[in-house]
Amino acid sequence: MSGYGGQPPGWNDPYGQQQGPYGQGGAGQQPGWDPHGQYNQGGGSYGYGPPGVYGPPASEGSAIGALVANIIVTLFCCGVFGIAGIITSAMAMSKVKTDPAAARKLTTWSWVIFGVSLVIGLIIIVVYVAVIISQADSSTGSI
Repeated sequence: MSGYGGQPPGWNDPYGQQQGPYGQGGAGQQPGWDPHGQYNQGGGSYGYGPPGVYGPPASEGSAIGALVANIIVTLFCCGVFGIAGIITSAMAMSKVKTDPAAARKLTTWSWVIFGVSLVIGLIIIVVYVAVIISQADSSTGSI
């Protein structure tokens, strides 16, 4: 390539205009976008280029939901794993604005921990109820 001021090798202007260096425009060229994708403000300045495309703003909704769900499962199902879910969802909430990819992974892990804690808590409750029922049957039915 010939540098910033010249045309690239093999470049033929489809409109037949003389192309000057970037930002300075060529013969008959108005200020605006030139064929190289650069914004030409006229008067020799380079400009800023096209605006960036931004995605939707990061949301804390799923991390907050995971935090609340893990707190509830920790309180009502006595889930020790829920504490790990609380910690991971709190970490996800702190990283939503700065590192959305890591926040998404931490939120996913906190939901997985919630599911495991809920299943373990329900199994413990079912076993506890079964033991109480079997104790009640054995104390009233046999002499």
